[in-house]
Amino acid sequence: MHRLGCSLRLGVLLLGGILSGSAHDGDPGKAAPDDAKTVDPGHSMHGQAFNEGPRQHARPMAGMPEIRFDITTTNAVSRKFFLQGVGQLHGFWYLEAERSFRESAFHDTNCAMAYWGMAMANANNTARAAVFIQEADRRKGPVTRRERLWIESLAEFHKDPKRDEKERRRDYTRALENLIFEFPDDVEAKAFLAVHLWDSGYKGWPIGSAQAVESILKEIFAQQPMHPAHHYRIHLWDGEKDESAIRAVPSASKSGQSSPGVAHQWHMAGHTFNKLKRYADMAWQQEASVRVDNSQLMADRLLPDQIHNYAHNSEWLVQTYNYLGQARKAVDLSANMIEMPRHPGFNTLDKQTNGIAYDKRGTGSHGRRRLMETLLRWELWDETLRLSQTPYLEPTALAEEQGRRARLLGLAHLGKGDRVAVSGQIEAIEAAIARLRDERRAHVDAAEAKAKADKKGRGEIDAAIADAVKRTTEPMENLENFIEELRVGLEVHAGETNDLPKRLEALKTVSKERLAGLWFQVGDRDKALKLAKEAVDGGAQQVHPLAVLTELQWKAGKTNEALATFATLRGLAAWMDTDLPLVKRLAPVIAASGALGSAKDWRTAPTYPADSGTRPALDTLGSFHWKPQPAPPLAITGSDGKPVRLADYHGRPVLLVFYLGGGCLHCVEQLRLLAPRTEEFKKAGIDILAISTETVEGLAKTREKAGKDGRISFPLAADPTLSAFKQWHAHDDFEGTALHGVFLIDGEGRVRWQDIGFEPFTDFHFLLPEARRLLSFQQE
Repeated sequence: MHRLGCSLRLGVLLLGGILSGSAHDGDPGKAAPDDAKTVDPGHSMHGQAFNEGPRQHARPMAGMPEIRFDITTTNAVSRKFFLQGVGQLHGFWYLEAERSFRESAFHDTNCAMAYWGMAMANANNTARAAVFIQEADRRKGPVTRRERLWIESLAEFHKDPKRDEKERRRDYTRALENLIFEFPDDVEAKAFLAVHLWDSGYKGWPIGSAQAVESILKEIFAQQPMHPAHHYRIHLWDGEKDESAIRAVPSASKSGQSSPGVAHQWHMAGHTFNKLKRYADMAWQQEASVRVDNSQLMADRLLPDQIHNYAHNSEWLVQTYNYLGQARKAVDLSANMIEMPRHPGFNTLDKQTNGIAYDKRGTGSHGRRRLMETLLRWELWDETLRLSQTPYLEPTALAEEQGRRARLLGLAHLGKGDRVAVSGQIEAIEAAIARLRDERRAHVDAAEAKAKADKKGRGEIDAAIADAVKRTTEPMENLENFIEELRVGLEVHAGETNDLPKRLEALKTVSKERLAGLWFQVGDRDKALKLAKEAVDGGAQQVHPLAVLTELQWKAGKTNEALATFATLRGLAAWMDTDLPLVKRLAPVIAASGALGSAKDWRTAPTYPADSGTRPALDTLGSFHWKPQPAPPLAITGSDGKPVRLADYHGRPVLLVFYLGGGCLHCVEQLRLLAPRTEEFKKAGIDILAISTETVEGLAKTREKAGKDGRISFPLAADPTLSAFKQWHAHDDFEGTALHGVFLIDGEGRVRWQDIGFEPFTDFHFLLPEARRLLSFQQE
């Protein structure tokens, strides 16, 4: 694994004051209970549930929704963070919601509803939720009747996870309904009932009446017009037929505005506008979401893929830009996604790292796929060939991914008329197919061996083999189609079109727009126009298929039809880039239409419909680009007793390893694993510095322990006051203890990569090439 496995000692699960170690209201500074048993360094004294999740302080965030939810606490700060957490729950911002609730409990460790909030923030992790709601239940003595109903209903839901989920959900529904009956003014109960009913339908138990849920939401908005439950109305109608999306428009125009500091609230409005084919509105909402996420990522020093939905939102925004013809912004955002750090735990491009399977599609894989799609769609061949020589389109270890890259490069070379280079890319795809065949054999052998080892019957063994074969069947078929696509392209380019119609019919991986162009080139104009019209129908309100149809109609001599199609295109092209190859080829149509006028710009002026809502300037929400942030200060003491500062490494990248002293056996093992790679990092131009929680005197003992199996040649430094650990967030602020951390700092003092956690990061096999990749980007 990418982390060392640490044993957990849970003898004192959740003793006394969970987060601050104090059982006293408003006394967050006390130490952990004296009777707490020893746990591994970096692990929470309160058990597995508290190892995970955020372990740094929450901060008051701007743009949170107004929440009215009375709780039993005399601590104003605890109440403030509780309300912030509830607002974040409504935006499915579970990471930050849990942090806010932990902060609430930090300031009042007996605040039962803070633990209820932690359970709610783990809607997708029932094991952790069960631990948190038990703590809330244990503290419910002094709470009000209303709070008791909140706690007991959720405790009952998590009491027996093996119980039929449909029954558990039904009972929870009844419990919330009873709470509303007894406290009819409880807006939050209505909001959480609405989302629970929607979620139950999403999980497989269809809502009996979407309109009934709509009625609950209307009650909420009658009481609080800008309640963040607008998010739930969007989800409700997004799950119905496309035409039902119109019912969510009033909430799509208010969702983000109700919670401007919660990115997902902006994103969800994009779902409504997507169903209505209102792509300009959709792009605005998604860009707002990206900007808000970037603002929080950079402020709190998180990796992009640590935020729920970040990768999906970004890649969907790229797709939407393509619908609008904003190819340059699509390329720009895709490239930024590729520049982002990758981590073997939740975001890698390759599905296998160091023999360990990671099937995590994050910013890297999404960014690369959308970049290739954009370059192909808009025939940006020069840009494609240029990027192929950079980390943005570098070769990868994935056979299918290599095949897709070779196909794109082959088409780019074809577009430039370089037939020899096209043949070279065909060979590259053939090599990728051969690798997939090898992978298939390995899958089959492994499946058969495992089935036999498990003493399965012949039928079960054959089924296992068939499943292994299935894994590579579709990728191999796609790559074979890519080869045929390039071969057909070569023959069309050479004018050898006699046997091509039958072969064109067999192509399965080519868009209708591109197929239409190929049919036109082989002389079947009727087939070409038919396919182009089908592409327009299938891509309603999208500019690319309209541009293709306009071009083919003009070339076919259908002047009036071309002008009519162009008129439709012009009505949608307010945001379209005018320097794209396809658009440039429309020059004679544009001239004939008289659209240029005196402004020399044929596009219509960008506008949004009146029902889009009152929107802030996008720049006020955050940066469009994610950027690595300046490193915090570093003032520590070297093993020679002299001060060490980050400025000492200016101009040279450095890998900082924060470890928890020589008494941490897993830390010692981490240093031993890093030691043999010291020279490799050095050759990559990267220095290494390990920073310990111990004193200068203790560093020598650590070096001795870690050096037994390999000499530790990189320097060690001491930070016994944990000053640097705190500034670099390698610290549990709630328990006052250090955490493990690894950071890559570039020569300009910016944090390019990090890992902070309760176990030390050890996958240096992954980190070294990732460090090289990240440092190769020239970022401002």
